[in-house]
Amino acid sequence: MKKFFKSFVFASSGFRYALKEQNFVIELFCAITVIGFSIFFKINKTEWVIVLINIAVVLMAELFNTAIENLCDLVHTEMHPAIKIIKDISAAAVLLVAICACICGCIIFIPHFFNT
Repeated sequence: MKKFFKSFVFASSGFRYALKEQNFVIELFCAITVIGFSIFFKINKTEWVIVLINIAVVLMAELFNTAIENLCDLVHTEMHPAIKIIKDISAAAVLLVAICACICGCIIFIPHFFNT
């Protein structure tokens, strides 16, 4: 049981580290804003599930991106073409899920803006 609770300590440590990353903070701010809009517009349960899954996927992608970039920096401290490609692909993954989340958000929230 002690091991189980230690895993939460490690995870919270990782989360605190992520809060030092500018992109993660921006995405977290956007997530909080979207949750605010969700409450304001009283979106339905299905829309809530879609919103929360999108928030989780975007934040998770950013956490993985940060981990990959830190690992790359540890493995190779100087500029290297292969490391650049790895970092670029990792950043592209975050961009892809952020764009998809934005599209889902537009599909959910635009009708609410016109019905209010």
